[in-house]
Amino acid sequence: MKKHIPVLLDNVLEVLAPRSGEVFADLTAGYGGHSEALLERVGDTGFGYLFDRDPEAVEYLQTKFTGRSNVKIIKSDFGDIDWQVFSKKPDMILADIGVSSPQIDSPERGFSFSSEGALDMRMDATSQLTAYDIVNGYTEKDIADILYKYGEERQSRAIASEIVKQRNISEIKTTTQLADIISNRIGRHGKINSATKSFQALRIAVNDELGELDRLLKVIPEEVSIGGRVAIISFHSLEDRMVKRSFKSLCTPRRNEFGQIETDPEFSPVTKKPITGDKFDKSNPRARSAKLRAVEKIN
Repeated sequence: MKKHIPVLLDNVLEVLAPRSGEVFADLTAGYGGHSEALLERVGDTGFGYLFDRDPEAVEYLQTKFTGRSNVKIIKSDFGDIDWQVFSKKPDMILADIGVSSPQIDSPERGFSFSSEGALDMRMDATSQLTAYDIVNGYTEKDIADILYKYGEERQSRAIASEIVKQRNISEIKTTTQLADIISNRIGRHGKINSATKSFQALRIAVNDELGELDRLLKVIPEEVSIGGRVAIISFHSLEDRMVKRSFKSLCTPRRNEFGQIETDPEFSPVTKKPITGDKFDKSNPRARSAKLRAVEKIN
């Protein structure tokens, strides 16, 4: 397995400011990079709750942290956490909502068009919907809508039309098949592969990533302790806009119709602007599109 380098690790530690004895929740623990560093900071008197939807990641975490009495590992989507498992409200909540390197580097998972693999893209291999199902079973309109909504692909209709045309000849089974269909239809401009946005869109649709994030953002205010910090790392504009709007709302006082403040904000910003991977994590190529935002609960 190729080593997974945790994104913006130093910055995550800076904004979460872990202290000895604190409790943290890593909602997308993956292969344990962020969690390992947080556990070092909270020490033996602290506690880490590690969640991930990927059974392979959960199995890896169980091996990585075997024998640790201050770690609990749970398989769960980050938007559907059972907050009742916590002995107390966490002092820190972290969600890195990107795809991990081991997932990308496993051709059979179907996340990448750089090597041939099945059209899968499931972060949880036990879930039902796959990219194959969408590409070979959805209507042309529905495919175009997914590519436009989740990939912001301006040529979504042309791509969807070509997908349907080609699948009527023979089913589309692999990542390289799909990537070739897209590039042959719309060509390639610049360094970015023409299939990039479409693959992003399909992955988001398969894993309900924006729905997961929406559910998480709604429950965070009630689930973090007073004085607790929340940090979220996103990797594309759709996610970042959702995080930005949610955090801004939490940090803004509520006013009545006359403009008078009725309630003070529950949170204060820890990062006034996002911390970006292309500036602060240049040694990690897969961090270049990462954006880290953080807030602290004050009421």
